[in-house]
Amino acid sequence: MDIPVLKKAREKRIPVMGEVELAYRVCRSPIIAITGTKGKSTTSTLLGLILSRAHTSGRTIVAGNIGKPFTRYVLGLTEQDLLVLEVSSFQLEATVQFAPRVSVILNIRQDHFDRHSDMEDYAAAKYKIFANQTEDGHTVLNADDPRAAACASLTRAQVILFSSLQRLGEGVYIEDNKIVAKYGGSSTTIMGRDELRIPGRHNLENAMAAVAVSLVYGVDPEIMREELRDFSGLEHALEFVAEARGVRFVNDSKSTNVVSLKAALESLDGNTILIMGGRDKGNDYEPLKSLVHEKVNHLILIGESAEKIRNSMGSFTKTHRGTTMYDAVYMAYSLAKPGDTVILSPACASFDMFRDYAERGTIFKKAVEKIVEAEQ
Repeated sequence: MDIPVLKKAREKRIPVMGEVELAYRVCRSPIIAITGTKGKSTTSTLLGLILSRAHTSGRTIVAGNIGKPFTRYVLGLTEQDLLVLEVSSFQLEATVQFAPRVSVILNIRQDHFDRHSDMEDYAAAKYKIFANQTEDGHTVLNADDPRAAACASLTRAQVILFSSLQRLGEGVYIEDNKIVAKYGGSSTTIMGRDELRIPGRHNLENAMAAVAVSLVYGVDPEIMREELRDFSGLEHALEFVAEARGVRFVNDSKSTNVVSLKAALESLDGNTILIMGGRDKGNDYEPLKSLVHEKVNHLILIGESAEKIRNSMGSFTKTHRGTTMYDAVYMAYSLAKPGDTVILSPACASFDMFRDYAERGTIFKKAVEKIVEAEQ
């Protein structure tokens, strides 16, 4: 947003807006906007599945940062439709009037410091998701994330909190190992937390955020329960690929920041061989050191950030250098023992070696397929 041509445009009072803002200006349907450092796509997808079942008077469309842009759908949307819109900090910083009916902030952790000047600048971009909301709207916030929870006093919309760590007076929380929704004076047990098929506390929080939005739209708890039980996760997000000689392979290519990798390692039992690296985004790898020391037997580094990561964490485990994805996968397999997990969870952007994270994950899976075929 600070490149010379845009600076000059603002000096001349020429309006500058992003694609999300442009589409919003002509959108006729209510918008549920979801942002966060981690979990946006999982929450958007899961909420889209729930609302597609519950919202029968129109269509439910999932769009935005998750894949197809807002502008692709907007001219065909009506007042009867619902739009679940995943929005990134990049998209939000270019909004002006954007005001979703429901906004969701899953978490705000360090990321994109190659774009944002500091944490305050990054958080300010995220906060624009609710900046134009009024008392008629709702803001869903993670009570366990300090920067997200702080928004409760900043938004004018009605706040709904969710928490995986504390019991709330109202909102979505865990009680007796079950997801409980307390809203509008009534309390409902949605399901046991162990019934979720998607692993990790971060995915529990994503599910709870989807439940919180569903409360706003009066979704039958049985529909929430069924969709939550059936949802097995996204491709490239802690995706089990295959097993060969007792070694499990997991594709977490969607991990493009330290927060995502931390969540992935926390969800694994240990005895891990980690493939990591790519284009660094101003990452601070300090929060990973104890987890790497505890759970990672071998760290295989790829991409532009390999040396930075080696300098930061190389002393905490055995470290190796991979030149290509195929090289890294075969190296990991040669080092693995039965019972080990080989996981691709880069914590970096993919653009130094691949078109995007999806291509990175697909090539990882192709390499695993070749290993499985060779073992048969």
